[in-house]
Amino acid sequence: MRIAIDARSAIPQSRTGIGYYTWHLVDLLPRMDPETTYIAWYLDVRGALAFKDRRRLFDHVDVPNLIDRRTPIPARWFERLSSRFDVPRLEWMCRFDVLFAPNFVPPPTRKRSLVLTVHDLAYKLFPHTAPLATRAWLSRLDAALARASRVIVVSEQSRHDLLDTYRVEPERVSVVPLGVDTDLFTPAPPRAIDSVRRRYGIEGPYLMSLGALEPRKNLPATIRAFASLPEDLRPALVLVGSASPWNREGWDLVRSALDELSTPVRKRIVLTGYVPEAEKVALLSGAEALVYPSLYEGFGLPVIEAMACGTPVLTSNTSALPETAGNAALLVDPKDAEAIGEGLQRLLTDRSLRRAMRDAGTARASAFTWEATARQTADILREAKA
Repeated sequence: MRIAIDARSAIPQSRTGIGYYTWHLVDLLPRMDPETTYIAWYLDVRGALAFKDRRRLFDHVDVPNLIDRRTPIPARWFERLSSRFDVPRLEWMCRFDVLFAPNFVPPPTRKRSLVLTVHDLAYKLFPHTAPLATRAWLSRLDAALARASRVIVVSEQSRHDLLDTYRVEPERVSVVPLGVDTDLFTPAPPRAIDSVRRRYGIEGPYLMSLGALEPRKNLPATIRAFASLPEDLRPALVLVGSASPWNREGWDLVRSALDELSTPVRKRIVLTGYVPEAEKVALLSGAEALVYPSLYEGFGLPVIEAMACGTPVLTSNTSALPETAGNAALLVDPKDAEAIGEGLQRLLTDRSLRRAMRDAGTARASAFTWEATARQTADILREAKA
């Protein structure tokens, strides 16, 4: 059997949650399922110039049953053609029996065996947090869901939201949680933490927020809660993540919240932009806590990543976040900045609570592995062909 993976989201530039999900599955699916041939298909923005370059995105996956198949078509051209004319079809570019689309919407295809992953329903449940371009792109999900042999979701909450929003038979929907790479996400040594502090100009203790600067992440409430902390208790606040070029409203909201602050409080906030994985681990390891009061998440990968680094977590009591965090995080109402501030104050002043959350978080994170995600996904992909 031959399974094609739409690996476009794994292209390295500023790879985020879904990109890492795809990256890990391309790496692990062939290892977990050696009897199946996997084709990692993606586009090359360099177009025809790619013919002269023999390097491939997944050269590091040294297994005989993975084929690295790049198509030298710029992504913008491909998106325009596929959205307007439903071409070029993937079967014109590679031979496969099952198509796995790990990022919501698959490339054009007429193949009947299709498996796709729906990570969250934020664009439906909180449409004001999603830009018009995203809503337009995801409008194609309706047709894909109607055709899909199987649908993967990343939490029970996402499954509930999907079945409540779309007409999808429950037996076609399977929950496969995300994982965390505990070889990478582990408490960083002091020298790595010191180095990343110097790089970003972080002085003294700090709280950390992690995620793209988009409305759903609720960063204005995080900033207001931080500003409400007593001056003698207030550490720095490090906002790790970049503004999305297709969702400028997120940065506009952050900027407005920053403009409301007094100069001394504003000086205690550090914006790093996008950071690579190793720096993310060091920043998490050095933080007093991860502050993650998102309005809605289908899973909430930063919660598990922080826990794996031994970092206490404050997160929301809504969507999939309680399911992901279990009893290992402090849960607050994300719409109540005062409640967020009270939670932060409790974390910063209660050493025994922080210690208990570190222990509980480490145990919780160990329950989520990319190997388990790949095994369950491989089973679903084989069933789709059957």
